[in-house]
Amino acid sequence: MSESQQASDGQYEAALHLTRPEMAHIEPCTTYVDARTYLDDAVFKHEQTVLFTQLPVPVAVSQDLPRPGSYLGVEVAGVPVILTRPKDGTVKAFLNACMHRGTRLLEKGECGAALKLSCPYHAWTYNLQGKLIGVPREEIFDKLDKTRYQLSELPCFEGGGLIWVSLDRSARVDAEAVGAELIGDFEAIGLPAMRIFKTQDYDLQANWKLISDAFLEGYHVTRLHAKTLARFFVDAPQMIERIGRHLRQTSGSRRGFSGADVSRSWNELRKAVVYAYIAFPNVIVVTSPVYVSVVILTPLATGRTLARYVMLVDDAEPTPQLQGVYERSFKLMADAFGDEDFRAAELSQEGLRSGALKTLTLGGMEQGVRHFHDVIEECSGVPTAA
Repeated sequence: MSESQQASDGQYEAALHLTRPEMAHIEPCTTYVDARTYLDDAVFKHEQTVLFTQLPVPVAVSQDLPRPGSYLGVEVAGVPVILTRPKDGTVKAFLNACMHRGTRLLEKGECGAALKLSCPYHAWTYNLQGKLIGVPREEIFDKLDKTRYQLSELPCFEGGGLIWVSLDRSARVDAEAVGAELIGDFEAIGLPAMRIFKTQDYDLQANWKLISDAFLEGYHVTRLHAKTLARFFVDAPQMIERIGRHLRQTSGSRRGFSGADVSRSWNELRKAVVYAYIAFPNVIVVTSPVYVSVVILTPLATGRTLARYVMLVDDAEPTPQLQGVYERSFKLMADAFGDEDFRAAELSQEGLRSGALKTLTLGGMEQGVRHFHDVIEECSGVPTAA
């Protein structure tokens, strides 16, 4: 990352806002979330139809397709999708189905680099632009017009270091549709140029929203993470902002945070401030002084979610000392997320299934959760407030 990299105006102003006198204490507040939003199969089905089918959905980081020739199999609302990066460096998205007899071309999560993709069933072959370029024993078909058998393309957009896809083939997916301010923030962070250090997948027995909720409140940090992250944080007010349908939470990461810690330089600002984003609906981005954590959620059922943790770093060839920092950081975050945040979501799902409570209660340090559910309610039309 360039030493001259500047924070976005929104990031800078949010950090500055934390230093105002009125932010010196946590304002008492109580709001609620209806427990059914995590338990009702009809709600889940509606979310899949509206939030994950009609809206652009972030499905991968740019570095999942690190160079021309890269491909990746993902899933959106239960629909298999192929992402490719052809020779021109752009990103393409297609339904993951051979146009011969519908066979899935790639397994979910399958990735690599190639000039073409072949169906495992009958070896029909496509280039990374989705064009059918090879049919074994083509003479057995009567006047086969290969131009009619191109892969079914989906609207997609690469911006801010994320790849967005819409299952609505008539949708416009671009910076405006996704959110230009969010993209600007991610570009200021340096997300597009960062490389993947390591990833880890978690198959969780929890509703996808319970996982997102944990990243939008600071109440749990010094308690749930007492053995891992607590030493880096204090109970302090946080600033929650809507960026279109997305959310940005800004927190001072140390005791005594003041205006002297606020800088236009991103390299300086990220040492003192933590930004946690929800790239709506399903991606969590959390900054730190030396890396960025990205969690991509794929809802599989009302009470089951696949979470993919991606740790992004600046240096393609780190020094041995920095490599050690990255290794320790990855273990710390994998432990904090996997054994603590994600496990807490599973425990919450189990408790909610008991029927013991009809509403979840949110205090003054948890209002980011309520903001998140407000966005869900606006976009889906399903009430979430109790």
